[in-house]
Formats: sequence, C-alpha cells, structure tokens
Amino acid sequence: MATKELTIKSLIHKISAPLTGALSVFAFAPFDYSISLYISLFSLLFILDNKSAKHAAGYGFLWGLGFFIAGIHWISVSILDFGGLPLSVAALLVVLLCAYLAIYPALCAYLLNRFTSDSALLRYFVAFPAIWLITDWLRGWVMTGFPWLQFGYSQMDTPLVSFAPILGVEGVTAAVCLITASLYYAYRERKAVLPAIVITAIVLSAISLKGLEWTAPEAVKSIALVQGNTNQDEKWLPEKQADILNEYLELSLANTDADIIIWPESAIPALEFQVKNYLDYVSELMRESNTTLITGIINYQRVDDIDEYYNAVIVLGQPEQAANHSPVNDRYYKNKLLPIGEFVPFEDLLRPIAPLFNLPMSSFQRGGEAQLNLAASNVHIATAICYEIAFNQTLVNTVKPDTGFILTVSNDAWFGTSIGPDQHLEIARMRAFEFQRPVLRSTNTGITAIYDAQGQEVGRIPQFEKAVLRADVTPYQGTTPFNRYGHTPLLILAMLLFAGVVSHHLFSHKVKNENPLKTSL
Repeated sequence: MATKELTIKSLIHKISAPLTGALSVFAFAPFDYSISLYISLFSLLFILDNKSAKHAAGYGFLWGLGFFIAGIHWISVSILDFGGLPLSVAALLVVLLCAYLAIYPALCAYLLNRFTSDSALLRYFVAFPAIWLITDWLRGWVMTGFPWLQFGYSQMDTPLVSFAPILGVEGVTAAVCLITASLYYAYRERKAVLPAIVITAIVLSAISLKGLEWTAPEAVKSIALVQGNTNQDEKWLPEKQADILNEYLELSLANTDADIIIWPESAIPALEFQVKNYLDYVSELMRESNTTLITGIINYQRVDDIDEYYNAVIVLGQPEQAANHSPVNDRYYKNKLLPIGEFVPFEDLLRPIAPLFNLPMSSFQRGGEAQLNLAASNVHIATAICYEIAFNQTLVNTVKPDTGFILTVSNDAWFGTSIGPDQHLEIARMRAFEFQRPVLRSTNTGITAIYDAQGQEVGRIPQFEKAVLRADVTPYQGTTPFNRYGHTPLLILAMLLFAGVVSHHLFSHKVKNENPLKTSL
C-alpha cells in the first residue's frame, strides 16, 4: 500500500512540475500577474522536498521544461514562417531548445538537494537564492547565453524593482527567490517569525530605495521614433526597396523639427555601400534641418578576401558638437548575435540540413565587446541591437557617466502576434531601471516605445501600425552602482554562500561519520 501511494504521489509530482513551471509565464509580459511566479516557485520547492538529489534534478528539469515551453514557444513563429520547416519539426526544435534551457533549473534542484539535507535554514534562506543566481548566470553565459525570462523582469511594477539600480535584474531575482523560500520555510516548518522578518526587511528595503536618484537630468531633447511597419516577406525584395526607402524618408521629413530621428534595426533593406548616394542625400537633409538621424543598416566589408557582414547602426546628419566628453563614433556593430538567426554554429555541418539554417542575413560577424557611444544632437547614446538588450552586463561596459540615452533598435516582425515582442519590450524597460537612463526602443513592426529614467512609459506605438512616436525626453548622466560594478559583486556573494553551504554539508557528514553513536543519541 505504501509503495502504491508513493507511486501515485510521484506521478502527481511528475505531472504538476511542468504545469506549475508553465504557470510562471503569466508573471511576465503581456500578462504581468507577478503572483503566479511565487505560486510556481513555491510549488517547485514543495515538489523538491525530501527528494534525493538525482530525483530532484529530474523534477527540476520537468519544471524548467514547462517554464521555457510556455515562456518562449513563440520562437516557433520564425521557424515556421521563415525557416521553411513543417510544424512537427518546428515543435521538436523548440522542445529541444527548452530541454537544453531546463538543464539549469535541474542543476539548481540537484545542488540544492545534494548539499542542504542537514539544515532547513541554510536550504531556504541561503542555498536556494544563491544556487539559483549561479545557474541563472550560467544560462546567460554558456554558449553565448540566453538570459531570457529572468525572474526579476516580472517585478517591474512592484517595490522590488528598486533593487535594480544597485543589483540589476539579478538582485530582483534574488529577492523573489528569498521571499518564496521564506514562505515555503514558514509552511514547512510551521515557523513564521523568521520568514516574516526576512520578507519585511526585503520589502521595506525596497520601499526605502524607491525614488533614490543616482543620475542627474540634462537638457530635454525632442525624439521621433519611426515605425515603418514593413512586411517582413517583402522587405528584401529588390522591387520594394525604393518604396521602403521613400516611405521612411517621408515619415522623417515631417518630423525634422525633432532633435533626433530614429529608424529601427535594418530599416534600410540594402547593404550600406549599395545605398551610399541615398545615405549622403539623407545626411545632407538632416544637416540642413539641424537634425540627427540614426538608422539600422547592414554593413559589408571585404577583409583579406573574406566577406564580412555586420548588423549595424549608423548616424546621419548633424556632426558631434560636444567637447570634453568621452570619445564617440558614428556607428555601432552588434556584438551579441542570435544563434541561427545571425550566425550558425557548426555551419558547415548544419547549413546543408534545412532551410532553417539558411535564413536571410545569418552570417554576421561580431562587433567589439565595449564599443564607443553614438553621438546625436550633443547627446551620447549607448546602443544595443535587438536580442542583445537582454545582456545587461554588456551595457555595463558601454554606458558611460556622460551617456544620456540607451537606444535599442529591433525587428520583431520575425515573431508575429506572439508574446515574444511584449517580453522583449519588458526586458528593455528593465535597463531603464538599472542604469537610470531613458530607453528609446525603435522597431520595424512594434512595439516601439520610450521609457524615462525612472522606467515609466513615455509613449508607444502598437504593433503593425505605420506611425511616428514623438516625445520630449530628458537625458540623464551619472553612474548607478549597477552601472559601475555590474552583477559581479552579487555573483561573487552567491558563490561564496554556496561554498559555505557545501562546507557546512561536508563538515556535518564528517562529524556524523566520526561519531555515529553520538549523532544517533
């Protein structure tokens, strides 16, 4: 009978693990029900309780599989619409990607149950937050990284976001883990005092930090973000090129009273050298209007008989006017390339297999790790193209004390009407909190938006609308603690805490092995 009950319980846990993992998706954009993440994490801790490390890893994997399938299933849209593969193969590829990402929650579950059998206090108040941070960091670093759906992104409308300028999204994630672990400890041990103290301290600390300003405002700038809403199927057709170029120019000429006009990622559907006359013409028009235009474009170079392509952002029009500032440049080359979409790992092996591995523009070179800011209308601008806005540590290297704005250009047309673009916008918004800088987000089909230095929305253009977003935006300068140190201090602390947990575990077992009688008594 006991064996049967254990089997039924195990089956229930195997079913509930991926389901509760999937529940977490409702904490992120566009749903924004933050509480669903706490319920999901609480359920994970419940399922992992009293399991061997091996079994815990399995349950952690199942939870992670549900979490990532629900959270990033939208990747299948680009595979189906542009990769030339059938639905069954697209679904398989998404599941395989999610299975890889689920390894990191599985690793966290394994380490948690392997080294915390001796102390519930260490398990919930030290080990779980520390181990989760370490495995989350690994997920964002191994094989170029995929730091999507970090827990902290779900908390931007809660007091916990106040930790972002000091500890980044990782600090907000740690707070979520610690609060959830405290709640589970109270449930498991029937002890409420310590959890109440911990949760109260976290919330009061966050509230006390609200409104603390690390950066200072500069002169207001008039911004115009152009959303051309170009159909992705038509974008690179030669017969459509002139229409697209004229359309962007017409939308911009009606807004030359703005200080800065911004076009999205690869807004110009041609290689830079192919449209040099057009770019010179636009640049002259901008200079005559005392305006700067920033646009995405594909740059081509031939170096040592090798063709090199860069996903780039360039500046046209008004030259740099400021003196006594950090060095600047008139272009930025994307550094964090999207696997498959912008480069193909093991391409000699994979490209012949399927059209998926031959997507347009899937052979880019990387730009430098720490590039100079762009300069526009006497403002220095740190730039991130599309997917790389998720890498906050990269921006730590490029946002300088005299950087006024963070600019991110993107083309989310690849993902249609899915929840992907909403999540992408949510990630961009977090950068405003971390660096206390306005974030300007220009996209081809939406969601184009502006956030101020406090992370509040200034304006947006919905998806699939052709429009221009105009706003007066105040640039900020200075340095937040996160801007200065990045996530390194928090990561070092997490590793030290985990090392302490392992040492405590090994010492406890040594004592038990040396004094078995005393231990039993």
